[in-house]
Amino acid sequence: MKTAISIDKNLFDEAEKYSRVTGLSRSKLYCDAIKEFIGNHSPDIVTEKLNCYYDKNESGLDVDVKEAAFRLLDGEDW
Repeated sequence: MKTAISIDKNLFDEAEKYSRVTGLSRSKLYCDAIKEFIGNHSPDIVTEKLNCYYDKNESGLDVDVKEAAFRLLDGEDW
């Protein structure tokens, strides 16, 4: 599928240079960049990464503060 987008000239120039140096086509470069961005910024993936991190690491919050936060958030609709 073809599409037209507007991007900053400096970014375009950087992409062109990268494409030439690596031998990637412009289309492949842009497709790969979009896939990587979506893969790293999708709300579900961000939540999953945060959950994984906090399963293994303490949040650093005091126990009383943590319990108060849970009580406050318990009544909220998510």
